[in-house]
Amino acid sequence: MHPTRFLILVALIFSIAFIAYAQAQANQLVLTGTLQTGIMAPGAETTGVTLTVSNSSYELDLPTNELKKLAQTLSGKQATVKGTLTLKQGVEVKQRRIITVTSLEAANVASQPK
Repeated sequence: MHPTRFLILVALIFSIAFIAYAQAQANQLVLTGTLQTGIMAPGAETTGVTLTVSNSSYELDLPTNELKKLAQTLSGKQATVKGTLTLKQGVEVKQRRIITVTSLEAANVASQPK
C-alpha cells in the first residue's frame, strides 16, 4: 500500500472513532429524581423502572443484577442516575426515553435545590 493511502486510511479511521466517541459523550446524562420500580405499561412498553425529574419521566435500563437490587431499595426515594440516553420508538408511547444506567446511588437530599 502506498504511504499516502495508508495515512489517509488511518486518518479516516481515527475520524470515525472520534465522531462515535463524541456522539456517545453527548448522550451521557446525570439526573436526580424520584425512582420507581414495578412500573407497568400497555403492551409491555416499559423497562419497569422510571426516574421522574420535575415533570419528565425517563425509563431506566439496569444492565446488572446489582443495579436492579439497588433500584429496589431506592424505589420511592430520590436517586442520582448516570448513564446513556437513547430514544426508542414505541406503539403506545410514541417516543420512549431510556437511560442505560452505568451508576445509581441515593441522592444527597440535603444538597438538592428547593
